[in-house]
Amino acid sequence: MKDSTFTMGSVLASFLASLCCLGPLLLGGLGLGTALAATFAPLRPYFLALSASLLALGFYSVYRKPKPAQVCEGAVCSPQAPGRRTAKGMLWLATIAVLALALFPQYGGKLVGASTTPTPVKHVALENSELKISGMYCEVCASVIQRKLLESPGVANAQVDYPAGFARIQFDPSQTSPEKLVGVVNSTGYQASATGSSGN
Repeated sequence: MKDSTFTMGSVLASFLASLCCLGPLLLGGLGLGTALAATFAPLRPYFLALSASLLALGFYSVYRKPKPAQVCEGAVCSPQAPGRRTAKGMLWLATIAVLALALFPQYGGKLVGASTTPTPVKHVALENSELKISGMYCEVCASVIQRKLLESPGVANAQVDYPAGFARIQFDPSQTSPEKLVGVVNSTGYQASATGSSGN
């Protein structure tokens, strides 16, 4: 019972640690992802530490050296519970799940990926716009925003730079505007503001 508590607790803690990046991916369309990101991003190190601690306790509990057999009411009792082998398997599965969740910010952006086929734009003079975006906590956030921008009518190209907090967009001014692009980003739950626009 104690082993399964450590196992499930470590997976739950790592899931909570990853909500800052899973939230925008799962709830980005509803605009709720950024609320989760803002809430859980500062707590991520604590949840990861809790997860690692619970895994360590689980491994200690499952792999510690068993005590010598004791006599129980005239019969020899085995200190090894029949579910010990199952507990070991579950613990290793939990370890894999914890690692997958803990490392999600590093590979999540590649899984989300941006749409490779932006909305077709006629051969017109394109304008460039740069948006300042707040609320991004990892590459997953940037990928969600980039995909949404590329799906917008009139957008020929969009690059979202997570570390810098900016998006650079090429667009057809007859179909969209910097204000509309700000609205597209804001509809995902992030906050954007136009910093400049120029002809190509």
